Amino acid sequence: MANRHRNDGLRKVCGCSRRAWPKCPHSWHFNFKWNGVSHRFSLDKHVGRRLKSKAEARKEADRLRTEIRDGVVGVKPAAATLTVEQLCGQYRKDYLTTRRAASLTNDAYQLAAICRTAVELPTGEVRPFGEWLVVDVTPLALERLYAARSVKVAVKKEGRGARHSGGAVTANRNLALLRAMFNWAVRCRLLKETPFKVGTETVVRFRRETPRRRRLEPDQAEALLKACNPRLRAIVEAALETGCRLGELLTLQWWQVRMKPRGEIWLPASKTKTKSDRVVPMSSRLRAILELRRLGPDGKELLEGAYVFGDEIGRKVGSIKTAWLAACRRANIADLHFHDLRREAGSRWLEGGVPLQTVRDWLGHVNIAQTSTYLASTLQGQHDAMRRFEKVREALQPSATASSTVPDAPRPDATTATGGDTKPPETVN
Repeated sequence: MANRHRNDGLRKVCGCSRRAWPKCPHSWHFNFKWNGVSHRFSLDKHVGRRLKSKAEARKEADRLRTEIRDGVVGVKPAAATLTVEQLCGQYRKDYLTTRRAASLTNDAYQLAAICRTAVELPTGEVRPFGEWLVVDVTPLALERLYAARSVKVAVKKEGRGARHSGGAVTANRNLALLRAMFNWAVRCRLLKETPFKVGTETVVRFRRETPRRRRLEPDQAEALLKACNPRLRAIVEAALETGCRLGELLTLQWWQVRMKPRGEIWLPASKTKTKSDRVVPMSSRLRAILELRRLGPDGKELLEGAYVFGDEIGRKVGSIKTAWLAACRRANIADLHFHDLRREAGSRWLEGGVPLQTVRDWLGHVNIAQTSTYLASTLQGQHDAMRRFEKVREALQPSATASSTVPDAPRPDATTATGGDTKPPETVN
């Protein structure tokens, strides 16, 4: 019988010969069977770094075999060797997918960007943050990550326009997501503590953000609508009429639209950011837009489950990002986010005399303080307000001038009271 090569449970899954394994660039794989259970996985991925030599791979394999025999580790990596990328993957699989499915795409994108960001290790080596061991993540490491993510850089993909990644707001959101992930890991007993706290004291704090105040000027609003294709224009006009978030509009279905008796849009808690129901009254302009979209290509009304701002037959549209950027480019409008239309709608309502409490309810904010900081006035609106004030002041000015020119009535003095006698009257006893 030919001799069987065991290689101490180490092997490589590649086309290279066995003799070339110590020098070939492919990752090492680990095989070990204990108590009838086979453990097979990529050793590089398990330890979270590139094992460059066979001696290094053998050392890690010996350590893992000891941990498996002691029952410390199974198919999941031990806390001592857990990397940030592995923890992110576990958080996405066991929590985001089941508890935050609505925000899974955005959260997964953020986690991937965090793992790609190069951060300097305490040893001075610069390595992607995803390759860091979790035990090496300290408050100082998070500060360095924040500094790296707060730099706004232009990212250009082939066939697409340039977009920006990073910035102070992005860095805050990244830290908030990492904080939630570490808290979850502590609750699940994957980690003993979170790097965001030392004991009960919070040691990593977010930076103060400057509230965004971007609004449309009158000429920009008209130019933007003209630059939109028909489908995007309907979404933009709906955003300006309802103040809804983009996700709320793209997931809006016909069963949520109540044309009669009053005309309103119902947003259930499952489709809102605050997880609470919301009703937005329907304006006459929005009603006209919806009536045009109610019929399909065959002239029949779309089914109740069809999407209002989907394609021609009511199928859901995944994203409008490309169309939005192209429309802003054609309209020559810079630094405009689709979410700014929500602020535009709320500010227009307030300027039109709608009470602040009602604007809060239509926007779906938790409290008025949030609505107050959210809204903004345009420069044109400020000038209009000044002209209205001047008209009121001019209307009041004539009456004030007239009252100031009326002669004062003569006041009785000692002379008139005594018939010219300046002496006070004698007192009668």
